[in-house]
Amino acid sequence: MTWIDRLFWLFGEDQDQPSPSERRAAERRKQTSGGMKRTPGRGGERTADRSPGLSSGRGTDRPSARRSDDATGHAGHHADRAGNRAENRTGKQGKAEAADSGASPRRQPVSACTPAEAAGGEAALARARDIIGPVEGHELSDEQLAAIVGAGHNTLVLAGAGTGKTTTINGYVAWLLATWRARPDEILVLSFTRASAEEMGERIRNQTGQRVRATTFHALGLDICRRSGAARRDVVDETTMGRVIRDAFDGRRRTDPRYRALVVSMMPSGVRDACADTATGAGAPTDGGVESSSAASPAMPSAASRTAEAYAGRLLESARTVIAHMRARDLDVAALRALNEERGGMDKGRNRDMIALIEPLYDAYMRHLRDVGGIDFAGMIGEAAAAVRAGRFDHGWKYVLIDEYQDMSRPRCALIRALRERRGFALFAVGDDWQSIYRFAGSDIRLILDFDHVWGAWGPTRTFLLTVTRRFGQALIDASGSFVMADPSLNVKHLQAAAVTRGPAVGVIAGDDARARCEAVLDRLRRLPRRSSVMMLGRYRADLDQLTRHAPAGAFVTDGDRLTFAERPDLAISFMTIHRSKGLQCDVAFLLSCAGGVRGFPGAVREEPLVGLLLPQAEAYPYAEERRLCYVAMTRCRRRVFLVVDPARPSRFVYELRERVCPTAFRGVKLADRCPSCGEALAERAGSGGRRFVGCTAWPACTFTRDAGE
Repeated sequence: MTWIDRLFWLFGEDQDQPSPSERRAAERRKQTSGGMKRTPGRGGERTADRSPGLSSGRGTDRPSARRSDDATGHAGHHADRAGNRAENRTGKQGKAEAADSGASPRRQPVSACTPAEAAGGEAALARARDIIGPVEGHELSDEQLAAIVGAGHNTLVLAGAGTGKTTTINGYVAWLLATWRARPDEILVLSFTRASAEEMGERIRNQTGQRVRATTFHALGLDICRRSGAARRDVVDETTMGRVIRDAFDGRRRTDPRYRALVVSMMPSGVRDACADTATGAGAPTDGGVESSSAASPAMPSAASRTAEAYAGRLLESARTVIAHMRARDLDVAALRALNEERGGMDKGRNRDMIALIEPLYDAYMRHLRDVGGIDFAGMIGEAAAAVRAGRFDHGWKYVLIDEYQDMSRPRCALIRALRERRGFALFAVGDDWQSIYRFAGSDIRLILDFDHVWGAWGPTRTFLLTVTRRFGQALIDASGSFVMADPSLNVKHLQAAAVTRGPAVGVIAGDDARARCEAVLDRLRRLPRRSSVMMLGRYRADLDQLTRHAPAGAFVTDGDRLTFAERPDLAISFMTIHRSKGLQCDVAFLLSCAGGVRGFPGAVREEPLVGLLLPQAEAYPYAEERRLCYVAMTRCRRRVFLVVDPARPSRFVYELRERVCPTAFRGVKLADRCPSCGEALAERAGSGGRRFVGCTAWPACTFTRDAGE
């Protein structure tokens, strides 16, 4: 495979061309051009004339190169009946909210048979239940057993939040061992964090009494690199990587006037002007004869100097991110330049400057790796894949299981592909496309949405569903499901609660200012049941300030991410970003960041264009990943989630939740009028001559205005 071929694989198909899922959506539009209708109701939902849902435990073979939109064989009528039952049960959840965005029609259900049919009959399910027995003290559900017994060479288990993903993996390992399909050393379980891998290994040992290798992709990559090359290659950690790159950055600014000028030229115009007004360039000698590492001149006013240095820090962080992605994808500077000329679009000029800024930093970092004979986290997966392809590593795995498959990146996928090409094995992947939220780290949602296409060389895919959640009740299932499924590209799933619960699932906390909203949160904490676990969730780490800055003195004692509420020390309260909260659960969650704006939720901070060029292609549906992030936040709690809302500037997600998903939760809360142009909030403003008018709070990005009297 040539380096240009690797580029096309690592970055997906040509970004100017549609992906397999997009091509299939276009084909469906042609086939169903007369079959879509707008149904009456809130939000003008658009649905297909008939859209059977993904109902419990259904499994189907999916052809390797295309998705079948029609149920096949005897299973079709089961899917129709099950879909109608699920539609009646979940109400709004199955409807597509794509009309306003111009998105493609709803992705068709992929499942078509009952658990018993998927597993080969009721008797097969019963035999499997007897063989496996209880897993972690509980009997496996029919859905879980169907996925275990009916698994094929390519198996994808789509599992909603709280439906028992890890338990299913544990049960599958127990099944493989109990039926002598594999020995412990013929099974590999992969996860994405050390903590989850260690937990998985311990749970498998407790269940089976056997030691099965459960590890992370990076640990696997490091092991392959060491076994295929130098036995003891030191790992260059991210702290060392950051130090080497920063030292190179500061050194070039001190010694190279053209490099200093390049750094300044990439800053916003106001900062550039402040730098230009000074008599000496950035990094000039100070009175003490020691050169400054600041992007600004020592003669510059301190506020401007701090602003310039802050922007220099952002450029440095972007450079470090780009270098990490270059290492992950085995790209050098020449390949990066070629990629920019091919796909940089309107950002080619900015990207050229960024590459010029990065080149000496990349060279310094690569010299460091060679000098110490080390390997870094960013590059070890790519190096491992290359070692496998070169025949320097072999394995004896017959089954490879991947947890949280929605977090897969192209380099990780390339490693699994290389291992399968070396020695074929059955792939059993468990994940949830609704919880794919790590594009910034390289995760590509298309790898789960187009699973059958990605692994088609190894035969058809069998897809199963886990739909019964034990975490929360039906009301929260319906609200969160309706919200996330507004994106029609996601797989259709109809979750159901294992137990009946009462009471509202979504609450709204509003106040005219930050202090009033903080007091309302404190009042809610005072009324929680004893020993409740509580998550304070933020889109950004700074969102915690909304609580601690405006609370009375001494109200909270903070210890890292732990908070102790002085009036209720029995409550277990923690703050974390939504990204960090994935996989965790609590009794009650408070979503602190529900405001509009650039650093609101959905976040609209524009990424450095060169970083975006190295990441998987962004989805066409507006704020698609931010929507999934909001779904993750809503589904952390067992009892209730509270949205902390600024009525003067609610986010577009808040408007949607009020208008379409849970209007009763907003009873008594008056939100600002919504901009008909962009969807953000409107506010009354004063113009020239004292004239009052209504304008969009997203100005200058949105220029909508109207007279105040309208």
